[in-house]
Amino acid sequence: EVLDKVGWAFSPTLKYCCGRNPNLQKAISYVSRKATRHVRGDLVPAFTLAEVFSPYYLSPRRIAFTLAEVLITLGIIGVVAAMTLPTLINDYKAKETVTRLKKVYSILNQAYLFAQNDLGTIDNWGLEISQAGETDPDSGLTSSSDQSIANSILFWSKIRPYMKVLRICTDNEDSQCYRYSTYSLSGALRNAESMPIVILNDGTMLGGGWIQNNNCNGNNACGDFWVDINGSARPNTAGRDIFHFRIYKNTIKPMGTTDDTSRPFESSCNRTISGAYNGYGCAAWVIFNENMDYLKCDGLSWSGKHKCK
Repeated sequence: EVLDKVGWAFSPTLKYCCGRNPNLQKAISYVSRKATRHVRGDLVPAFTLAEVFSPYYLSPRRIAFTLAEVLITLGIIGVVAAMTLPTLINDYKAKETVTRLKKVYSILNQAYLFAQNDLGTIDNWGLEISQAGETDPDSGLTSSSDQSIANSILFWSKIRPYMKVLRICTDNEDSQCYRYSTYSLSGALRNAESMPIVILNDGTMLGGGWIQNNNCNGNNACGDFWVDINGSARPNTAGRDIFHFRIYKNTIKPMGTTDDTSRPFESSCNRTISGAYNGYGCAAWVIFNENMDYLKCDGLSWSGKHKCK
């Protein structure tokens, strides 16, 4: 029976010829005990994949792969992982961005409503129309004036009591309030001196607070601001980790909604379009469609395709 199990060591002819010889029986008994230990696992013979799946080798004994087969398998797994991991990582980051942006949007809207209940509507907060600073002759970018920064600080000071705030930044002396460069979705430098005004407990940075219409007349927006969901960490790019919102008299809305004519999604959140304001119209898409597929494919629109697939 043992010899049948270890046919790889003894041929049937050898077993038949030598089974009755007393001297050879001792040798066979010794080898049989060794083979039995082999079968039990002290030493397991190796086979090729072809032998493993052949009818002759489909037996109760233990089998294993050769080193070459293991290495080939690991190589295939490595290639598949290299092809799929980047996509999986990007999908995970996109879902994380959606979750964080929706959370901060909810926090801001609630804080804004609470502030209005206690202080009245925004047109009674003493805000002025923001004034631009100097324009850099080389880059063509306009910096924030001292007046616009003071205006922004006043706006955020009204909302601050209703949020879990780590700090308010009034200058760049604080190590957590330093100025940093931000970029458009197409990679163009948008602002070389972006400075947050509010830093929430989870690290989210809130900046801007630019007021264009301090009376909030009609349906026009009163102003706008930006949110950096991962603080000053890269990529600091509109439509990726920085998103823009509009301030209305009774609510806050993300830019790029279906009725947004100045920063529509189709032209302000498009990877094929260049410009300093590209990426400003992505916030509404991320919040309401819960994806960032505009980074992967073209042709998306509110009235048409909402996903790449």
